[in-house]
Amino acid sequence: MAGTQLLARAVSVLLYLRERDEPVTVGEIAQALSVPANTVYRIVRTLEMGGLVDRSHRPYVSLGLRMMDLGQAKQRLLARELAPFSMPVLEGLTAATNETSLLVMPTGARAICIFAVEPSRAIRLSYQPGRVFPLYAGASGKILLPWVSPQLVESAIAQADGHPLPDGRRLTAARVRREMASMRAAGYCVSHGEIDAGASAVAAPVFGKGGQIFAAVSVAGPETGFTDDRLPELIERVLAAADEIGRHVVARP
Repeated sequence: MAGTQLLARAVSVLLYLRERDEPVTVGEIAQALSVPANTVYRIVRTLEMGGLVDRSHRPYVSLGLRMMDLGQAKQRLLARELAPFSMPVLEGLTAATNETSLLVMPTGARAICIFAVEPSRAIRLSYQPGRVFPLYAGASGKILLPWVSPQLVESAIAQADGHPLPDGRRLTAARVRREMASMRAAGYCVSHGEIDAGASAVAAPVFGKGGQIFAAVSVAGPETGFTDDRLPELIERVLAAADEIGRHVVARP
């Protein structure tokens, strides 16, 4: 248990450094994570030896350059495994809708953009691979929430409770749970202005072997293009794209 707890704390340190996106002190990390400062210091020294954190500007700590290498290695792996069958589907989806198409995958209590295909028109949404989305707001990430583990659901709901949306409203745990039930029943999600003001998205889940959640497909763009009369077509195309990618995922060795 002691080793498992230490590993969990080391992961928490790395994730905290990512979320802060700026150098912090050991004391700040300890206070934020409610971990003794001497424990954080030992974790940081160990991570520094592996190049995962940088302490060259003491007393500040930041993510290490080795994280770039790990990220690039994962990108190459995903490109080899997923791009051959998912990119043509996303390109076809963008060509049909003239909106940005995304393949998003769950990562802990977050979602991350794996591939993005943008339309050629001047006014569009631009998302780069590696963009992280919450699981409680915005269709691209939120559609994953009904099918992740109960522990991740509770973590995402805890993050959501009281979170302000761009329009000034605040999320509640009860609202997120209602939306989960609605998404599970409908099989898709539509959102307006939940992450970026004036932006809308339609998303559908991609299931792998055994019916496990694997990813999500979405189209996103300016809210003016996601009108009530156009939504049925967008939903139909996103559902079809998610189903096609899912068939390839299931068929993989």
